[in-house]
Amino acid sequence: MAASNMIRYFLFAFNFFCWVGGLALLAIGIWLRVDPGLAPVVTLELGWFYSAVYIIIIAGVVTIAIGFLGCCGAMRENSTLLKAYVGLLALMFLLEVVAGILGFVYRGLLDRWIRDSFSRTFDGRYIDDFPDTFQDAVVYFQRRMDCCGLNTPFDWENWQEVDSCPCPIDRQVNTYDWNEKCQEDRHDRNLSVYRSCWDNISLWLKNHIIVIGIVGLAVCLVQLSGIIAGVIFIRRLKKKAVVV
Repeated sequence: MAASNMIRYFLFAFNFFCWVGGLALLAIGIWLRVDPGLAPVVTLELGWFYSAVYIIIIAGVVTIAIGFLGCCGAMRENSTLLKAYVGLLALMFLLEVVAGILGFVYRGLLDRWIRDSFSRTFDGRYIDDFPDTFQDAVVYFQRRMDCCGLNTPFDWENWQEVDSCPCPIDRQVNTYDWNEKCQEDRHDRNLSVYRSCWDNISLWLKNHIIVIGIVGLAVCLVQLSGIIAGVIFIRRLKKKAVVV
């Protein structure tokens, strides 16, 4: 009896945090979709941006459902709800494992896929040929990420004349120091500002791949413990019903 109570309270606590996490994912997804402050990002007209946002929203809804089923099933000792909870959590676990494997196997293709999406956006044109809203969006990225162009600085027709490209940012005064740095170093391609925005994103992912992998593994292990606890509790409920 004591063991059953421990499992029940564990399931309740576990799924309560799942429910809270689902709400957070849903809120982030909705915010990314409707916040006018993110208009510079949306203006880039990259189709996968909205796809990623919708995936976050769906993941939030599913996580909320899992947390609700797990909490109610554990506290009411309802095997039907618990079976639905275990099934959904197991499905999410498998999808995450498959996504992780595919991401590792095809990690080299991801870079090409992103670059191709940028190229399709340009379709042989320069950033200068797009409306001001598009150019403002690229400049927004460049200033936030110390980069120049999406695929390459030559996405601009004359990147040397783009204010957000020529100089590395001076963090102390939060401005670009034209006189002290640009005249001497403006053609130094090793400066981070001359990397494309996707180069900087790709470099960040490579530098943090181990941390990302550890976090992903930890999440999977936590989910696996929730699945195991749910299965054990369902079996205990069946034994209890047989005894009664």
